[in-house]
Amino acid sequence: MMRQRRPRQFEVSLKHLRAANSVAVYGSFTAAAADLGMTQSAVSRLVLQLERQLGVSLFLRSTRNVILTAPGREFTASTQRLLADLGAQVDNARALGDQIKGRLIISCLLSLTHHVVPEAVLKYRKAHPGVEIHLREGLGSEVYEDVRSGLADFGVGNVTALGQEVVSDDAVEESCFAILPSRHPLRHKSTLSLRELRNEAFVSLPTGSGLRKQIDSVATTNGIVLNHSTIVEQFGTLYDFVGANVGISIVPASALPPRAPRGVVVKRLVSPPLVRKIGILRLKNRPLTPAATGFLDIFRPLFLSASRR
Repeated sequence: MMRQRRPRQFEVSLKHLRAANSVAVYGSFTAAAADLGMTQSAVSRLVLQLERQLGVSLFLRSTRNVILTAPGREFTASTQRLLADLGAQVDNARALGDQIKGRLIISCLLSLTHHVVPEAVLKYRKAHPGVEIHLREGLGSEVYEDVRSGLADFGVGNVTALGQEVVSDDAVEESCFAILPSRHPLRHKSTLSLRELRNEAFVSLPTGSGLRKQIDSVATTNGIVLNHSTIVEQFGTLYDFVGANVGISIVPASALPPRAPRGVVVKRLVSPPLVRKIGILRLKNRPLTPAATGFLDIFRPLFLSASRR
């Protein structure tokens, strides 16, 4: 009688999963090796071993690019959540001690990282010095993907068009304001309309920014064409350029410092009002770690106060 052949045992370690997920995130074996503190050959070997165990190719490799295959996208999306959940459980176990420890990854819109997030981090570090904080700054689509993939513990981003996996807490509608050089002819007006700014040179964020898209959409709807003459990547640079009289700009309430920067005046925009919806994003079926919960307890009131001016 023939003995039935036993199926091959699936032997995969956390090292294999972390290697594959890092390559998926960075799109490069070299960058993944730097992220993991390993050699490139070690990362390549782990990924190849994993592919042999699975019986499928996770990546298409060329001399210039590393691209996820369809099975690779599905597999790494699932294992990213698995590793994130494992990390959360490790953090929960560590939090049973007297002090919260571990690592906290936050993904956030650029506007919030200008002053709201730094203030929250300062207060949080005093209460929990054992937590390592990683801040990922990006556009709305990037924040959403960081949360959806499980890379970030939570995000602060746009709450419109969320998928079923991601939910929002503390969603707010925040107004936008015009910022002008302190010697601008319109500096004495209490409020401004978008039409009054139609002939101005603007200092603006890139076209991929959700805020930029919203500003242009409202302007177009009202028959206004804005002159985006200078494009910058950061709100700090934007304020510097306006203060240097390069142009004017429009920013959301959460990007306004407690006091207007030197050389800049702030005016509320009316007719039509510009409002954007943002909130705290998290995975629906993934509990927040103690580190994330502790940070949000500090961040939430600062966020709500800044966005409701």
